[in-house]
Amino acid sequence: MKVDMSKCLVLLVNTAYMMCGVCLVLGGAYLLSDTERVLLSRLVYNAVPLHQPLFYYVALALMIIGLLVLALSVFGCYAVQVENSCLVALYLFILLVVLLAESVFGILTAICPEYMGLKTENEDVTDQWQRNYGVPGREQYTAAIDLAQTKFECCGINSGKDFMTSWWRLRELAAPNLLVPLSCCHPDPKNPDQSFLDPQPLNETLCQDKQPDNYILARYTEGCLEPLVLWLRHQTSLLLLAGLIKLSIQLLLLFVIILSCTRQSSK
Repeated sequence: MKVDMSKCLVLLVNTAYMMCGVCLVLGGAYLLSDTERVLLSRLVYNAVPLHQPLFYYVALALMIIGLLVLALSVFGCYAVQVENSCLVALYLFILLVVLLAESVFGILTAICPEYMGLKTENEDVTDQWQRNYGVPGREQYTAAIDLAQTKFECCGINSGKDFMTSWWRLRELAAPNLLVPLSCCHPDPKNPDQSFLDPQPLNETLCQDKQPDNYILARYTEGCLEPLVLWLRHQTSLLLLAGLIKLSIQLLLLFVIILSCTRQSSK
């Protein structure tokens, strides 16, 4: 029984390409299950208003792309099995278009994130915090700010003074005794597993004091902008690194498929 080595090689490469699709689907599902990471991404300023946090859409995009890769792999296997040169050519063309689209998107996100509508400028983020924190109907955004302040041990974008001109204070949505959210206060060490949704301050009275010499002992004084920007860069770097590895594997597989098809047609 004669075995077509080129055909077997292409099928093997297609199987590897299919595994890339499975990894994308699993990666998207993992990101979607990481509620804290997804919630924090709500704080990334986006020129286009989003109904859900940014990473929610990133996770869905990864899963959709993974499913498309799986479908494309199945199509490639079918094209090779029926030995139809037109279908194989169409498969290679679609594969090349997908790789080019992924490359362009990754380059734009890495070099010019503002072209993708992503911004971390002080003025934009501060305005967003002041307009959304504690406002009815903005509970998700409020939770994201509380999470950031608890996680990064910070208060406001620049300082706790940002809340003095926020809608939360100006519209009297805050409790009369609150100058800053409770998530700005040093937590009670007796509650190590406290949730950012229900922070328990070590000394709420001292934290809400108007005198800097007093509240500095019980309140975070550093702004959240710098740690938030560093966090976003770290997350972006992880996504880009994973994308680069995936793209390199796909390019290698594409090269192997084209080489195998070339050798087969030359026989």
